[in-house]
Amino acid sequence: MKIGNVTFAEPFVSLAPLAGYGDAAFRRLCRECGASLTVSEMVSVKGLCYGNEKTESLLAISPCETPSCVQLFGSDPEFFVRALRLGVLDRFDIIDINMGCPVPKVTKCGEGGALMKDGARAEEIVRACVQSSGGRPITVKHRIGYADGEMFAPEFAARMERAGAAAITVHGRTVAQGYRGVADWNAIAQAAQAVRIPVIGNGDIVSLLQARKAKEESGCAGVAVGRGALGRPDVFSGKEENVCALVLRHLDYALFFFPENVAVRTMRKHLCRYLSRVSGAKELKARVNAISDAAELKEVLLRELQTKPRK
Repeated sequence: MKIGNVTFAEPFVSLAPLAGYGDAAFRRLCRECGASLTVSEMVSVKGLCYGNEKTESLLAISPCETPSCVQLFGSDPEFFVRALRLGVLDRFDIIDINMGCPVPKVTKCGEGGALMKDGARAEEIVRACVQSSGGRPITVKHRIGYADGEMFAPEFAARMERAGAAAITVHGRTVAQGYRGVADWNAIAQAAQAVRIPVIGNGDIVSLLQARKAKEESGCAGVAVGRGALGRPDVFSGKEENVCALVLRHLDYALFFFPENVAVRTMRKHLCRYLSRVSGAKELKARVNAISDAAELKEVLLRELQTKPRK
């Protein structure tokens, strides 16, 4: 499969952007487990243009993230152009634009999923990015519609293609749904049939087998796994790895990218996901949430996880 000038081996199963979870450490682990592509957490173009340190911290990438992809969000084409001219984005091979985030603090600013209500502005943003990307492919992630019960994914996908998008990812829910209900893969399939560029389907995928089946049945060029990878980065390999080994690798990577206090704090939310894979972990969850020292956390995890059976 190709996204612009970037070629990927089949099957294409990527890690979708995960705000609050998809940091460089987690993406590195997913890539090592077989993810075809890993995408950064969504990054504000305004934050980049104003030199916000917290925003720029989201741009860290791991050594194995080649090709690399950053997801940007905003509502003003000019800010996208200014951001793409910044050297901090030069490390990325693919630029993705978020047009599907359902979080109210994002949509109320006309960003994320709100752009699905303003197709003309969405097209303007894509065209501006294509002209300013230095030849790097521009991709878009959007949903099947905005309000509950509506579906205009094929029309919106076609607009993105006309604007110059090299590929799109379609999440099978409306913006208003958030993450409620079940992803509509029939709507994703209709979007895939409406355009010539690659369409990547996203929504409710929790296994490699399911990803392959969804790809085949929908006619999509690939599949993106989001929440289904939390606590389960081995979803990309299709082989269940030892939970303790995965957790300790993840912690080591977090300590590589972040200061110890940040790494341990970040790991707590991931650990809640990992520990859902083992039996009798309720007390362990409470215990690790009270630990702030990395060495102590490693010791407790190594001792406790070796003895707990997998669910």
